[in-house]
Amino acid sequence: MDGTSWMIRDGTVLCEGMSLEHLRRDLQHQYGPGASPVFVYSRAALVHNVRCYLDALSPMGAGGVLAYSLKANGNPRVAATLLEAGVQRATCVSGNEMKVAIKAGFPSNKLIFNGNGKRRWEVEEAVRSGSLLNVDSMFDARRVVEVATEVGVQAKLLLRLNPAIDALTHPYLSTALADCKFGVEESQVKEIQKFGWHDAALVNLGGGLGVFPAPHQLPGDHPLALIDNGTPTVPTPTPADLVKVVLPLLPEGATLILEPGRSLVASAGVLMTEILGVKTNGGKVFVVTDAAMTEVIRPALYGSKHPVTHLTQPKQTDTALEEAAHLVDVVGPVCESGDFLARECRLSPPVTQGDSLLVWMTGAYCFAMASNYNMRPHALEVMVHGSASYKVIRRPQNFDDLMKECQ
Repeated sequence: MDGTSWMIRDGTVLCEGMSLEHLRRDLQHQYGPGASPVFVYSRAALVHNVRCYLDALSPMGAGGVLAYSLKANGNPRVAATLLEAGVQRATCVSGNEMKVAIKAGFPSNKLIFNGNGKRRWEVEEAVRSGSLLNVDSMFDARRVVEVATEVGVQAKLLLRLNPAIDALTHPYLSTALADCKFGVEESQVKEIQKFGWHDAALVNLGGGLGVFPAPHQLPGDHPLALIDNGTPTVPTPTPADLVKVVLPLLPEGATLILEPGRSLVASAGVLMTEILGVKTNGGKVFVVTDAAMTEVIRPALYGSKHPVTHLTQPKQTDTALEEAAHLVDVVGPVCESGDFLARECRLSPPVTQGDSLLVWMTGAYCFAMASNYNMRPHALEVMVHGSASYKVIRRPQNFDDLMKECQ
């Protein structure tokens, strides 16, 4: 996380020097009830995260390529910002993601098309545009060959190998286990080579690098140390750590592609949400907010932990905050027991109806996985670029938007 993008000054959280409390009030004036919850992204943080990867790849020159995994956050303005910052390719997992990448400014021949179940029209679009296609199975290889033959274009292919490695994470996040749906087994490679496969000139390691640094890894005197509600863990590997390990293992002359998603955009985003009320059941304190699993489903889906803090910190010393803080569950209004943003979250009093909270590290796989469950409209998205400037990059949905496609 870039320490210059998110700061706390006089108890107020700043994004690139802009007071988020000031931003919240400004959005309320423009959008009324639609102003909360709201995703806020820092352009400077996006640029900083790209720079970390580019610096790590710099020893490879043109042989090191940075791609962005669009599924992490598909907002065209976010993707365009990453492109402007130096990302060279966009990795997509659907035909519509390819269209978004092109809308964001990525050339069609700079796309990588992944997926274990590509539809025929998507394959045709990728082949015609000169995109790289990541072959995921025998039937995938057959389909690509059929389409390429029909349209008369030589397809550009990668082969996704399943290395059967346990990443020791939640099973829903594991994409390289032996019994995972992604990739082909090593024993199947020779069979796929019969389709005209040649020696690989590109090595694509994919993404999956953790968010760096995690909130609890910030120095104790850093303003954002206040958002720590986790437990110390092994330091998160950086892009430089990754490249240092991989570089000696690459075949001579091979090009290395990295396609991160979460580690590029997660720390660039926060979610502002308003407290609707506080209640107690069975001795447990619930802080009910207007954000829910419809905005941040990761905690309910696979137990991810997103730090939650006050938008405006209580005016107490750090010691007083620690002593006064108590554990609460921060939950949403969705009619599901699994609707929570954080369990046993340490919040300092007062926790008051009408105040706002921040959910951190929500730049990735939050809006991208949002839903309209309970007929809830999608939230507003804003990008900050400087202490006095921001841009609404997605307006909030309204009831008419929800009903638009209904007959």
